[in-house]
Amino acid sequence: SGGGSTGALDPDLKEYAEALQVLDQNWDTFDTAVGTRDGKLTMANLEAVLDSPAASPTLKRAAQFFTDHPEYWHRLEMAESGGRDGVTSWQDLDSELAAVAKLPGGSSSSGSGRSTGGSRARDIVDNPNMSIEQKVQALLMGITEDTDAELVDVMNEMASAREERATLGSSNSDKARGAKLDTSMQELELRLQTLMEKRKAMFDLMSNMSSKFNEMAKTAISNLRSA
Repeated sequence: SGGGSTGALDPDLKEYAEALQVLDQNWDTFDTAVGTRDGKLTMANLEAVLDSPAASPTLKRAAQFFTDHPEYWHRLEMAESGGRDGVTSWQDLDSELAAVAKLPGGSSSSGSGRSTGGSRARDIVDNPNMSIEQKVQALLMGITEDTDAELVDVMNEMASAREERATLGSSNSDKARGAKLDTSMQELELRLQTLMEKRKAMFDLMSNMSSKFNEMAKTAISNLRSA
């Protein structure tokens, strides 16, 4: 596990802990930044987030931290597996989150974990006090909450882009910046539309699942009565 020193010997621990939390809360976004979902992160994923006009400042700040502090990236990638191959899995992240939380200055109260593929999903699946129906609904709700959070990020990015666009003048540099902002807005609008469609699909799915579970329960009760 990736243990570290504290205090003056580990001056960037707080920033590291915050970057870990951002990775944890936005795992799927980082995972798919290079176009494919494989459950692993490399520097290519971080660079893709940094290069994306649609990525929020919070995501970029976390990616920048690891590119500026490769020693922390190596510490993370070796947290669970112990191997240094440039690849971080969510198991490495979970292990390092737990280890850093125990260090002075390393704990953080923010964040609720990943809704899919991470510790929160595992807690739901392994909970013996929840029925299958409750587990399915809880997992779907977690995905919906993550989508809502990403929607807010996109809307904040769009608002910032509009505000900056309104302050630009007519110089060549301002025109170039304006063209870049226009491209970013188009990407953000497409991302917003995709997220809204995903959100609607999740609510439709939850509604359909709830209806099906109710029908199954009624059928089971009816069968018991006629037995």
